[in-house]
Amino acid sequence: MERKACIICHGELDSTHYEGYDICTECFDLMEDLMSEYFLRTITRREASVADMYSKYLKDSIEYMTDYKKIREKSKRYFKDVKDRVETAIEAESSESQQRYLGRLLSVLHWLDDNPTFYNYYFREYYSCPTCGASIFEHYNKQMVGDWLMITCSGCDTVIKKYFLPKQI
Repeated sequence: MERKACIICHGELDSTHYEGYDICTECFDLMEDLMSEYFLRTITRREASVADMYSKYLKDSIEYMTDYKKIREKSKRYFKDVKDRVETAIEAESSESQQRYLGRLLSVLHWLDDNPTFYNYYFREYYSCPTCGASIFEHYNKQMVGDWLMITCSGCDTVIKKYFLPKQI
């Protein structure tokens, strides 16, 4: 029986992590790192002045008719910046294992660029709190609990997403 291949790296598929997407564990881990960092940067972007809150509200109401548009707004620029850093690191890196890691990361970035509908799939559970329905872009808290960064709804304290961020040695 022929085994399925990962749609990103074309290696043998060891398990399926996203329903409807044949993505291997290694590509899944890289995808989670990339998408989590992007999600965190997107929801924590704030205006500098409190005096601009009303104009920000009007701008947000007009410009972001959906949270999907908001989450996608800076994705191209963010992933291009990451891609540029990865390509520079590949040129400078001599370790074979690090080269493999960076090459795989670059494959994931290219795949994301070619599959923009994946954003809707990936972020579908993060636009609003599943318990109270509040917009995560307006109502969230973040705190470190051990090595985990917890993103919770500020309205009802439901955990929306958690990230493993071990301390650097």
